[in-house]
Amino acid sequence: MKRITFIAILLSLSLFSCSKKSDIVELQNWNFGGRPKLIEFLRQRVYSFEKIHPGISVTNSDKSWNMIREILYADFSAGAGPDVMNTHSNFAAEFGQAGFYYPVNKFPDFEQVKQWYVPHLLESTRYKDNYYGLPSSAIAFVLCCNKELFDKEGLTPPKTWSQFRETAKRLTKDADGDGVLDQFGLVLMGGDKGGFAYRMIPFFFKAGVNVMSEDLTKIEFNAPMGVAALKLMADMYQIDHSITPGFLAYTHSEINDLFCSNKVAMSIEGPWFRGMVGDKSPGKDMYVVPVPVPDNMIAQYDTAPTLQDMVMYSINAHSKHLNEAWELLKHLRNEEADMFWITQDLGATPTTKHALGSSEAQSVKDIKVYINELNHARPWPPHPSMVAIASNVFTPYCQKAIVGELTPNAALDQAAKEAQEIIDEKK
Repeated sequence: MKRITFIAILLSLSLFSCSKKSDIVELQNWNFGGRPKLIEFLRQRVYSFEKIHPGISVTNSDKSWNMIREILYADFSAGAGPDVMNTHSNFAAEFGQAGFYYPVNKFPDFEQVKQWYVPHLLESTRYKDNYYGLPSSAIAFVLCCNKELFDKEGLTPPKTWSQFRETAKRLTKDADGDGVLDQFGLVLMGGDKGGFAYRMIPFFFKAGVNVMSEDLTKIEFNAPMGVAALKLMADMYQIDHSITPGFLAYTHSEINDLFCSNKVAMSIEGPWFRGMVGDKSPGKDMYVVPVPVPDNMIAQYDTAPTLQDMVMYSINAHSKHLNEAWELLKHLRNEEADMFWITQDLGATPTTKHALGSSEAQSVKDIKVYINELNHARPWPPHPSMVAIASNVFTPYCQKAIVGELTPNAALDQAAKEAQEIIDEKK
């Protein structure tokens, strides 16, 4: 009898345990990329969310930034994937149109949440009539100059293309006297197709070139000034030899190594770069300035647009827990969370009016440059195929022109032809 009673108690406890577990909502949060400090911050943020939402459990998973599109497409297409994730805001068009992202403007309190953000930064998460995420971090691409190398030569950061080219030549040399060039004026991120496109297109934007027509029906990056921007890089590589010869293989790691070891003087980067350099080479300083403009546009040096990139947090349209995912999204991106971009070096610029207007923001190094550039910057066009075009069409043809396999004109014309065929198929 005692044995039967004991088994009955165990069964009751087991059923109670299973019932209790079923009351817990489990969310998957996928984090793509980020420096270690950012990853740790996100873990702490999720921990604080669980404390105030005891009925929700969040599992964090860290994924490769370079594989965002491939990883998410594979999961979304199978009806799976995380509940919440951070990606480029450019994916608002591609994944929004495909029905993979849930329109966050459908939540009843969205209009209140919307007031947190700088309006034009929030717009980057929009495709047509819907917003597909909340801004996480704003990025404007700028020119980072190795202060030690510049000061040694008595140089100031260049403002025009001719100054940029001449400065790169001056800073390219055989530093150790063995007859081989070992210091270069500029490094490009050629080993990451998306990374390269994001560093090349600022020169097009600064020259007034559009990637696509306003109605998103015609490719325009092969305009004459687009060809001129690409020719500038081709001449620097082929004639001046002022671009690192191995750039086609370089990613963040190699660029950071070269910059910190004084092997390169300039790189096109974003707000993460100072922290990366500081982690590897404490105390190393840099000048952070706008990307140079064509010589005849010097009057627009402070106002010509660079590329604006935006990281956003989105919700899987097929999540079984949309409301809970929305609560997590808000906790990750509310005004309190955004202040950490100011008080800690997490590698990007805040997006809320509260953080950017705070007294603490005034003491953040480079923030005035980034805010000014963001005020004028332009994102990639909001076309569903834009990310693929930038990485798989624009990048390889630009690289062929820089190394001399094609002329800049031929490269951009061929790239424009292939890109046009892609967007025509989407009509």
